[in-house]
Amino acid sequence: MRSDYIIKLIEAHNNEDELVFQNLIKQIAYEEQRKGNDSIANKILNAYNKKVKIRNYSNKDQKTYSPSSGLIMYETKTIVPPKDKANNFDLFELIYPNDEELQNLILSKNIDNKIDEILYEFKNQDEIKRLGFPVENRLLLCGPPGCGKTSAARLIAKRLNLPIAYVRLDSMISSLLGQTGTNIRKIFEEVNGKNIILFLDEFDAIAKKRDDNKELGELKRVVNTLLQNIDLLSSDVFVIAATNHEKLLDPAVWRRFNSTLYLDLPDEHMRSRYLKQLLDSYDTDQINYNKLSKLTKGLNFSEIQEILLKSIKKVFIHQRTKTISTLDVVQTIYDVMTLYNTTTKDDTNNEVLMKFKDSGLTLREISEITKIPKTTISDRLKRGYLNVKGEKE
Repeated sequence: MRSDYIIKLIEAHNNEDELVFQNLIKQIAYEEQRKGNDSIANKILNAYNKKVKIRNYSNKDQKTYSPSSGLIMYETKTIVPPKDKANNFDLFELIYPNDEELQNLILSKNIDNKIDEILYEFKNQDEIKRLGFPVENRLLLCGPPGCGKTSAARLIAKRLNLPIAYVRLDSMISSLLGQTGTNIRKIFEEVNGKNIILFLDEFDAIAKKRDDNKELGELKRVVNTLLQNIDLLSSDVFVIAATNHEKLLDPAVWRRFNSTLYLDLPDEHMRSRYLKQLLDSYDTDQINYNKLSKLTKGLNFSEIQEILLKSIKKVFIHQRTKTISTLDVVQTIYDVMTLYNTTTKDDTNNEVLMKFKDSGLTLREISEITKIPKTTISDRLKRGYLNVKGEKE
């Protein structure tokens, strides 16, 4: 048995996630059948079904998720990632999102409301189809990196209680482009007709504009293959695609999606919420979230998380203290800002000083962080603001 199956089985058992455990059992049995080990496959299924019957008998008054007769999965259809012919690696990763992965997810009110609408339609698609309306089950996620596109896809999967077939399209482009087209067909054939979310990450890697003269004719045929396979998918499959470069997408791609969400850089309110969530388990009496949310303007969630992790590590491991302060985080922000600055600290860009001042930091605090005398900071701030004013005029 593959070691990754064993690890996932243990994780599912520890998390008491019967749905994940169930699907893994059937995948293991299916692989044994493919090897010709029918008796082993039957023993695996029988052993699990015996466990189910015992549990159902001993918990008559409890509501549990269990098969009524034998092991069943999503419409009794097994999901097994196909293999790349040349390298024998899985063409997609089967993911079962959990609450822990999503606990720090912050979405704007508009995005959250739109996701609720999409989920409602997918859950009630039979009723919507009877009324003659299309179901929104083709979602394109756009926006800068690190702003929650992958997390949003995981949230949708969790709320729908569906697994994700996660595909990184940028890693699928082979020097043998004919093989790339074949791999795309394998993926779509495997998921078609099954209750699953097909998540196509780095979508622009393949779905580029076909009028680009720099692209090879074969790559343009790969785009055609991708579009044709999307068209052939059943409505059971919820398709989500994500891109950081939506302007590169072929116009025909947009017509394949009936919903588009743009996840932009977090605003000040979202940054403040995110900071509070990440620091929730620490002693933060000395944290001014208003200042930090201003200082992190222009950063994505991943960058903010990286800054906080650096700050926490420095405080707890290197300084051996248990309290993290505003200045601890500001110091990390400053270090990141000047990481590739080959000049001396005294030559620090005036824009950095102005950003610190505008966030509400005092001259003393800025001096403590930058190691620049207060009088020098004061003079340079005056020059900086005058220059900005002159540029505006």
